[in-house]
Amino acid sequence: MNQTPQDDVLEDDDQPARAAGLARLTAIAKTALTQQYSILVYLIISFIIGQTIVVYFYYRTAALNHQTQEIQLARDLYREFYSKENGYLRVANAIEGCEKLYKSDGGKFSHLEINQYLGFFEDLGLFMERGALGEPIIGHFFGAFIIEAYEYPEVQNYIARIRKNFEQPEAFEDFDKVAKAVEADPRFARLAEFAETMCAEKQEGNQQK
Repeated sequence: MNQTPQDDVLEDDDQPARAAGLARLTAIAKTALTQQYSILVYLIISFIIGQTIVVYFYYRTAALNHQTQEIQLARDLYREFYSKENGYLRVANAIEGCEKLYKSDGGKFSHLEINQYLGFFEDLGLFMERGALGEPIIGHFFGAFIIEAYEYPEVQNYIARIRKNFEQPEAFEDFDKVAKAVEADPRFARLAEFAETMCAEKQEGNQQK
């Protein structure tokens, strides 16, 4: 069928309408895509924020639980140290008084008693290394006792003999670690310096008398 000039005019009139309709459809599609994208971004951000909050509270709770367990362990060890049954305070007082320790040298304590006393500090070093106890809380409860024992010449000689005679260079290694950690704490700097010479000075005073 032949197309008339009138038909051409009608087609020309429809083109702007079709173009406008296509533009509206394109705009609607873009709006829909933008809304979907915004919703997707919102969901992703919400998920990230939610997971961040969950992780924060998880680690926060874990940290609080660890602190509680650390304090409880420290208190249990404190009670053990001060228990009269163990006799740790007797050894500590003898060291503080610069007295002889071993019975073979004129002291009051057997090899087993001294070994148990130093073993207590060895355990503290192990707990510190494993993360069960931190240096600050160890220092708070036992810092002075650790330093005085670590710097005591008779204890140093005992440890040196154990390492040499029994070929155990790692003996009391954890005691070394915890003692050095405590001595590095600024709270105990003066005590560590004093402990290095306190018994030597007392011996000199006794000789002068």
